[in-house]
Amino acid sequence: MEIAKGFKIAVASTYPEYWRYNVALMCGCFDGEDRRTGFASAESTVAPVGANLPAPPEAYASPRTTVLETPPCDHIVLCLYVIPHTLPAGRDISETKPFPLQLRIELPDGSETRTRYAINQWSGTSIELRIPNIK
Repeated sequence: MEIAKGFKIAVASTYPEYWRYNVALMCGCFDGEDRRTGFASAESTVAPVGANLPAPPEAYASPRTTVLETPPCDHIVLCLYVIPHTLPAGRDISETKPFPLQLRIELPDGSETRTRYAINQWSGTSIELRIPNIK
């Protein structure tokens, strides 16, 4: 059976300090026999790593959502990276609790999943997911 539609992945956060992080999505696309048929990527770069900005850049738009759309495929392997370019202002653990990040995945069949992650303010995160197409 031929797949007519791809996956759509959206990453967002309502955390006020989300401007301190760059986001990168990379995705391998596979057919039913687990052969890679494509690759897709998207990113949202606010500043170079190590920028140590005192405030968000003037052009920063909040809220911010990073979206990745794949070509038609059976399943994907998604790598999500949240990379701090400016470390938290607070130095106390109680001031730097993990912040929420929402991951929404629309599958080719029209269904969707939503997952919430707690992201460490100091290290960001890297997440790898294998996402099947529910048929």
